[in-house]
Amino acid sequence: MRNLLPLTGGSSYKIAFLSPQTFEETREAIAALKDGEIVLFNLDKLGPVQAQRIADFVSGSACALSGHKAVVGNGVMLFAPPTAQITIPA
Repeated sequence: MRNLLPLTGGSSYKIAFLSPQTFEETREAIAALKDGEIVLFNLDKLGPVQAQRIADFVSGSACALSGHKAVVGNGVMLFAPPTAQITIPA
């Protein structure tokens, strides 16, 4: 295994997985985005009204930070800082 070379030029991002139970816990997601982390958000255990309120708030915050958003699944969203690009296959 002496002939293995490290991969260079690749980016390394931290990914924060959050499953908030209250609106106040969304601050952790915003702080992670500000720090340049990718945030995977699971809202499927919340009621529809609370999940929508949290999703709207974090989406607006990501937009204000020039970040990106993608819906991954039912109640699961991915938020990325402006330095990361989300590519969704067509």
